[in-house]
Amino acid sequence: MTRNIQILWGVLIVVVALLNIVDVLPDWATFAAVLSLPLMTAIGCLTRRADVARVRS
Repeated sequence: MTRNIQILWGVLIVVVALLNIVDVLPDWATFAAVLSLPLMTAIGCLTRRADVARVRS
């Protein structure tokens, strides 16, 4: 992920947590937001690895 996306993702996680605190969102929403960050990072790493392999061949 680019740096801008990382910052945006962090801000969105904080917003989800704040909405959860004021009982706008269900409790599972915060857990889903936090756990999605490693998933998005892994997807970004896999696509970057595929791009590097394509350039080297």
